[in-house]
Amino acid sequence: MKKYWHWKKTTGLLMAWAVACGTTGTALAEERQEQVSAVERVRTYEGDEGDMILRINVPQVVGKEGYAAEVNEEILKLTTDYEARADWEVAQYKEAFLATGGTEKEFADKDIQVYVDYDVKSETEDQVSFVLQAYNTMSKIDYIYQCYNVNLKDNSEITLEELLGPDYINIANETIKEQIAADDSGLYFEEEMGGFTTITPETQFYINEAGNPVIVFQKYEIAAGAAGMPEFEIAK
Repeated sequence: MKKYWHWKKTTGLLMAWAVACGTTGTALAEERQEQVSAVERVRTYEGDEGDMILRINVPQVVGKEGYAAEVNEEILKLTTDYEARADWEVAQYKEAFLATGGTEKEFADKDIQVYVDYDVKSETEDQVSFVLQAYNTMSKIDYIYQCYNVNLKDNSEITLEELLGPDYINIANETIKEQIAADDSGLYFEEEMGGFTTITPETQFYINEAGNPVIVFQKYEIAAGAAGMPEFEIAK
């Protein structure tokens, strides 16, 4: 197995950027201190790994204990495992491609890329909500979309129950069913065919700028692939 975090390459890129911008180590430290986001990028790499191109940005929540530590540990495992899995899958795909008459050039022309990134959906002094994403251009079904909602005051996980109250399941279910009923795309499955029935305490969501939870379903979970990842905002 390769080493998936290329510390020398990453350090070189950061140093080159610092030199190009005329930024000293002290200035970088000062700039870092001025950043107010509770989510920071801790590992970054972009480069050609032979059979695939990696574009990696790995976040962490500022904090060493409690829920922040759990989130950071999970993110590290998810991203490392995903990158290793993508490397293995690309190798298997290439072997089969060449064995069936494909050429090295034809395989290289596929330009397979692997992405790891994150998106801060909302942030206040008291909380931050962000999404970790990982996907590759070879497979439409092998991806990661994981939501994290952190209470920065006590370093805990924010739950739907906290946002919507003890009847949060019924509140969310009613809103989601109303939105599906109003959709005329025909992409949502009927309940008896695997369509939406109810959320659970494990249902994923992020918090938008309005402070409302947005429930997210995985691709193909309750609708056809053309629907992407259905999202439903639940007004508080």
